[in-house]
Amino acid sequence: MSDLNAVTGAANCNHGPMLDALMISLKVTTDAALSRKLMVPPPVISKLRNNKIGVSAGLLVRIHDVTGMSINKVRTMLGLPIPQPREGRTLKNVVYSPIAPARTRKRRGEGA
Repeated sequence: MSDLNAVTGAANCNHGPMLDALMISLKVTTDAALSRKLMVPPPVISKLRNNKIGVSAGLLVRIHDVTGMSINKVRTMLGLPIPQPREGRTLKNVVYSPIAPARTRKRRGEGA
């Protein structure tokens, strides 16, 4: 499990400053008001502040939707690295083959 934390950076992450920045950005003064703005239960904000849980992908997208911040900016506020695209696999050079229609099977009794 520590290997997973090392890869994702979850163990080194401190969510308190990020939550404080969100509170300033959304002009709220309490964690309860922040939870209402982000439409999450108040215990989620408490667990984030105490580093009991990490920021999920859904919460990351919700922060992006509510605040208008880019996802990369939120990841930077969390201290997480910004993912880089893999070499050689971009949408520009991936060739998609058209999907051929499936052949229909003849039913018994049809045709001669």
